[in-house]
Amino acid sequence: MNILTNPHFFSNLVLSFTGIYIFFRHFGSQPANNRLLWGIFLFCLSLNALTDLVVHTGKENLQGLLKITQAAEMTLGAVCLVSASWSLIRQTQTETFQLVSTISIGLLLLYCITWFNVEYIGLIIQSFCIVVTMIVSCLGLGGRQKSALWVIFAMMFLALASKSARLNIPMNPVDIYHYMLTLAIVCVGKAVKNEYKLLF
Repeated sequence: MNILTNPHFFSNLVLSFTGIYIFFRHFGSQPANNRLLWGIFLFCLSLNALTDLVVHTGKENLQGLLKITQAAEMTLGAVCLVSASWSLIRQTQTETFQLVSTISIGLLLLYCITWFNVEYIGLIIQSFCIVVTMIVSCLGLGGRQKSALWVIFAMMFLALASKSARLNIPMNPVDIYHYMLTLAIVCVGKAVKNEYKLLF
């Protein structure tokens, strides 16, 4: 099958390369542990998009890998997002204990979802992580942090992405999902870029 016959080829491509570009463009100045957490979050999104792209070329044997990358996006990626946002809003370096705990929890959730084949639990975990990150960002708004506002925008796009099938937009829901995730990634990049700036 020609890869160009994939109806979601362009949106998958935009999402995957935006994640890679934003990471190398904005996260180089972050402390190593912070950068690792953000990298895992962005890598999960990009890898899932690329895997979906490859599966639609006729590589049906990668369907199992696609399920794993989808679960990783909703668990490991989402948990790392919460932890990374917490460090960003507090303007501190992520401690080793926080890093190890975050990755361990994310991997445990990923394992449970894939082993017991309960992908729908991933949606609940992802939604919970979005809410927690939003609350953390609201605390940052109290300190007039510009980065907190950008994180809130990112969470809004992530929330809209999860409801893409219900949005009254003349576009395929899968493409809407991909573009909403892309906008969320851009906002995350803006949040890191404006880490030490005030709103007013």
